[in-house]
Amino acid sequence: MTDKVAEKAPDKVEEIPLNLSLPADFDKQSLSNQSWALMDKNGTKEKFKDAGITFNNEEGKLKFDLENKHDTWLQLGALSYHQNREANYRETNYGIGILRRLDDQSAFAVGYYRNSLDKDSFYAAYHYTPYELGPVKLGMQVGAISGYKALKGLPTPMLLPLATIEGKHIAADITCIPPIGTVSAVCAAQLRVKF
Repeated sequence: MTDKVAEKAPDKVEEIPLNLSLPADFDKQSLSNQSWALMDKNGTKEKFKDAGITFNNEEGKLKFDLENKHDTWLQLGALSYHQNREANYRETNYGIGILRRLDDQSAFAVGYYRNSLDKDSFYAAYHYTPYELGPVKLGMQVGAISGYKALKGLPTPMLLPLATIEGKHIAADITCIPPIGTVSAVCAAQLRVKF
């Protein structure tokens, strides 16, 4: 029988950026406009408009109509739990955001939080939860997030599992991320309250 040697985590988490280069004429604004234009092809853009979410091409900004008939939720910070207990990850991730329900199965969220590496993160995500298991809705979230030094500071794409428990005025969204490279696996829960 052999003894397992416990993995020793570094005292400080080291961020290693990916070595990717972008063309000198790369335009982040153009990328945003192209992403929004793609929604025209599959009808998603109409769902967003119906929910009071529009995109101003000239300014490159999202606009939320808070008087719209759809549910609007205030997202509060998250609590996270990392598999690597030896590293000094921040696990109280304060933040704020807005989630707008598009229909019973989908929603769009934007916001900010202080991430586990103690850096500022901004995110935009589309939530799709078509499956129900009792009071829990299951699905995924897809979007982009900043603050992790990947892609030379540009927002990093994300595709994560999602479990949602939603009441009339309070809800929780739970997701887990497997270990990636030297980064620990983590599960996080985000609380939200309805406007």
